[in-house]
Amino acid sequence: MLTKPAWARGTGVREVVLGSWARTGLAAAIIVLILGTVAALGATGQLGGLRYLNIPLIHPWPPAGYYQNPFNPTDRGDVVSASEAAKVKNDLVADGQVELQAVRTGDGSMLPQADTGRNLARIRSVLARNAADGVTEDIANQITKTVVGKLADPNDSSITWCVEEVGTSRVTYTRTADGSVARVEFLAFDDRFWLVKQGGRYLIVDVQISSRAIQT
Repeated sequence: MLTKPAWARGTGVREVVLGSWARTGLAAAIIVLILGTVAALGATGQLGGLRYLNIPLIHPWPPAGYYQNPFNPTDRGDVVSASEAAKVKNDLVADGQVELQAVRTGDGSMLPQADTGRNLARIRSVLARNAADGVTEDIANQITKTVVGKLADPNDSSITWCVEEVGTSRVTYTRTADGSVARVEFLAFDDRFWLVKQGGRYLIVDVQISSRAIQT
């Protein structure tokens, strides 16, 4: 009959006991952390902030599938749906392609698929101005930063989905009479777009454009 050597006898029991104590110690540490946080928040009158406490595996914050609203970073309770934000961003990209095609060709017939409200009127006025000047615009954008979140439209507070884009543009104005280049402009921009959902797609309803000429 095989038996354990004297030095190994009882090792399994000790491992169980030590493991149990380790788990107990870890649980106690977590409890102390939580109680300490509760006490601190209570002392500062911010106990309500406990709901936003990020404790991995126990109480993660923001919840899965959400992220902190980048336009309101001081309010930890203000979170946005990551999946819906992704749709807003993708629809803005598609809307932008429709707009670029419209100013490139001077044909605004497809604009209602991308724009509505104030922005539809704005793009149409751009096309009308270009037609009067006898030019079209070919715009090439280089986006360096995109932010998607909730921010009230300054013209309509009920509209809150907003995308901010930062980057540079090369705008080539072409004469419609003979296809020659009238001029080329280079711009740095920091623009905000507000979108509303219509028929399952987000359309651009308002914009806030901030741009300046740059040298290349």
